[in-house]
Amino acid sequence: MHLRSICFAVAALLLAPLAPLSAAESAPGTSRDSHLKFESDFRDGLAGWQTQGKAQFTHDPTVGHNGNGAARLTIPAEGTPSWQQYSKTFTPAIDDDEFQASVWVRTEGARDGTGAYMCLEFLDAKNQRASIAHSTVNLENGAKGWQRLTAEGTAPSNAVAVRVGLILHARGTAWFDEVRLERTRAGAPLPDLGNVTRIITIHPDTITQPQFMGMGFHAFHHTHPMSDTLKNEVVYKRWREINPSFARLNDSNRWTPEQKEEIADHLRRMKETGTQIYMAAWDPDDVPPGEARRAYAKKVADRLEWFRQKGADHILLYCLSNEMQMGRWGALLNDLPKFKDYHQELFNEFKARKLPIGLLATDASPLANWSTIEWAAQNMDVITAVYGGHHYFSEYAPDNPRFYAWFESRLKSIVEVAHAKHKEFILGEFGAKCDGRTINGKKMDACVYFDTPLEPFVGLQLAEAAIASLNAGVQAIGYWTFMDFPDTVGKTYANKWGLTKWSGDDLSTRDIHYAYGPLVRFFRGPAQAVAVETKDPWLRAGAVRHADGRWSIAVVNRYKAAMPVEIKLPIEHSQPLVFRKYLYDAVHVKKHPFGDLPGPVATLTLADALRDTLDPQTLVIYTTAYDNTPPAPVRGLSVSAADAGAKIVMWQPSGDADFCYYRVFRGPRADFTPAPDQQIASTIATHFTDQTPVPGAFYKVVAVDQSGNASQ
Repeated sequence: MHLRSICFAVAALLLAPLAPLSAAESAPGTSRDSHLKFESDFRDGLAGWQTQGKAQFTHDPTVGHNGNGAARLTIPAEGTPSWQQYSKTFTPAIDDDEFQASVWVRTEGARDGTGAYMCLEFLDAKNQRASIAHSTVNLENGAKGWQRLTAEGTAPSNAVAVRVGLILHARGTAWFDEVRLERTRAGAPLPDLGNVTRIITIHPDTITQPQFMGMGFHAFHHTHPMSDTLKNEVVYKRWREINPSFARLNDSNRWTPEQKEEIADHLRRMKETGTQIYMAAWDPDDVPPGEARRAYAKKVADRLEWFRQKGADHILLYCLSNEMQMGRWGALLNDLPKFKDYHQELFNEFKARKLPIGLLATDASPLANWSTIEWAAQNMDVITAVYGGHHYFSEYAPDNPRFYAWFESRLKSIVEVAHAKHKEFILGEFGAKCDGRTINGKKMDACVYFDTPLEPFVGLQLAEAAIASLNAGVQAIGYWTFMDFPDTVGKTYANKWGLTKWSGDDLSTRDIHYAYGPLVRFFRGPAQAVAVETKDPWLRAGAVRHADGRWSIAVVNRYKAAMPVEIKLPIEHSQPLVFRKYLYDAVHVKKHPFGDLPGPVATLTLADALRDTLDPQTLVIYTTAYDNTPPAPVRGLSVSAADAGAKIVMWQPSGDADFCYYRVFRGPRADFTPAPDQQIASTIATHFTDQTPVPGAFYKVVAVDQSGNASQ
C-alpha cells in the first residue's frame, strides 16, 4: 500500500488552531529587508517565542547543540499529542518570497505520534494559514542525537507573514536549538511582455540528458485482480496508446505463486511497449544484519530471476524500499547505514548471479528528505547505479505560474549531486498536492485538486514538472499513478491519483489523461533532451531528439492571453520539417468516453523557424515522431449471438507492425460511415461483446496505429 504519512501528518496540522499574532509581530515593518536573516540559539532563554498547546515548555540551560542552552518541550505520558509547539512570526512576507529555515533537534522517549519537526506557515491578513511547508516528519527525528532539520517554502499571493514552528507531536521530550530563518529571494511580479512574439530557441548541441529514458508512471494496477475485458478495453488499450518507455512498479515479498503468474503477465504486456522497469519493495522484511539479510537478498534475487525467466528482462533497476519504508513510512530516513547494508547484500547477490539489475538510492520523499540522496552519494556510491527521489507539489497550486522555475532549480541541484558521481537522477514519483483528509471514514491518499475547478490545471502543472525534468537533466520520470487503486482495496484507505479512475464501473479518464498522456507518448526514450531557451517566465519549453533523429517539443503558456511564438531549431535539414501539433487546453478540456487521445489540431512547417500562436493556459506538443500511413483495413468481421441477447463481434488481428488498438462502431445500415457518436468501444482484443445491442444494427471496426492514423 502506498503510504504518504507525511501528507496525513500535515493535513492534521492544517486543522490545528493558530496562535494569535502578537502586536509586535503583526505590526508591518517600515522597510522590507529582502535578505531577512534570523538566528536564535536560546542562550538567553525563550524571549520572543510563543507557545501553543498543553505541554511543559521550558528553557534548558544545561544542554544545546553547542552547549549554550535549548528550548525544551515535553508532552508527559498522560498528555495528548496535538502539535504542541514553539513559534515565532515575521512580517512582511509577500507573494513569491522564498524562505529557508533550519533547526537542530534532539528527542528522548518520543512515541505515539509523528515526532519532532519544523514547519513554515504562511499567514494571510486574517491570520489564517495560507500554505505550509515542513521539514522531514519522522518519529525518529533526533532519537540518536542532535539532528539538523531543514524546511523551505514560498509565500503564496495572499501571504503577509511567515511563522516558524518547532513542533512535537509525540509523548516524550524534544530539545530545539540554533534556529535559522532566511529570506533567500524577494518576490517580484513576473514581467509582462505584451503581444510581442516570443522566441523559443532550441540548442541541439547542448544536451541536458544524453540517455533520456522517457516520461512514464508508477503503476500499481498489476497487483489488483482484473478481468481480461478490463485489461483489453481499458488498462492496456490506454497503456499501449500512451506507450510509456519508463515505469516504476512495486515489488513484494508477500506475493503468492498465483499472484506472481498474474504479475508476470502484466510485465510481459509492458514489455510489448518497450517499457523499461524500475521496481521498489513496498514491504521489505526487517531482519538483523548478517545471514538474515543475506537470506533476504537471495529471496529478492530469486523473484527477479523468476520474472526474467518469464520474459521480464526489462527490469533494469531495483530499490530496497519505497520512500524508505520498513514497517512504517520513512523508518529508514534516520537509519541510512541500515539502508546501505541491505543494498550491499542485494548488490553482492545480484553480482554473484550476474543479474543485470542496478540499485537506486534512496527513493526518498519529499524534497526535505533528498539529503539522504546526498548521503548515499558520499557513502554508498560504489554499489549505486542511479539516484532517485519523489516529490508532491504542496508548495504551489496548479494554477501558480511560479511553480516551474522553483521546481526546475530544485531538480538541477539534485541532478548535480548525481552527476558529480557520474550517475543519473530519476524522479520516481511526482504529483500535485496530496489531500490527506479522512472523508466518510476513508483516509484520502489523493490529489486534493481532483473534482475541483483546479483539476484541469493539474495537467499543466504535470507538464511543467516534465519540462523542468528535461531541462534539468533528469533521466526518467514517473507520475503517480497510471490508474487509481480500486475501491475494493480497503474500507479505510483510498488511493486516487490515476489518469484513469477505478471506482466500481467508473473507469473514465481524468483531465490529466489528455495532458500528461500525450507527453508520455511523444517523449519516449531512448532520446536526448536538449537545452531550450524562452526568455519569458510565463513560457516554458522542452525538447528531445529521438534515437531516429525525429523531434518532439513541448510548450506551456501560462500567460493571460494568446502569445505569438517563433521556435528556432538550428539543424541541417534538406527539406522543411513538418510537425504535427497536439493541444491540451486547460480551460476547455476535451475528454473521450473510451480514453482515446485526440488527434493533431494542425500541421506546421519549420523551415527557418516554426511560427504559431499559443492560447493562454495551454500545453502544445509539436512532433515529427509520426508517419502518415494508415494501417490496413480490418478483415474477417463476423457477428454472432451470445447469452442474454448480447452480440459478439470478432475480426482478424491486424498485421501492422505499429498497430495500437481497435475502435468498434455500431450503425443503422451496412454502408454507414463510422462517426464519433457511434463508437461503442476501444480495445486491443480481436473481439468485443456488445451487451446492449440494438436490433438490426451493423458493426464496423477500425484499426488505429501508434501515430493515431485510423484504417478505412
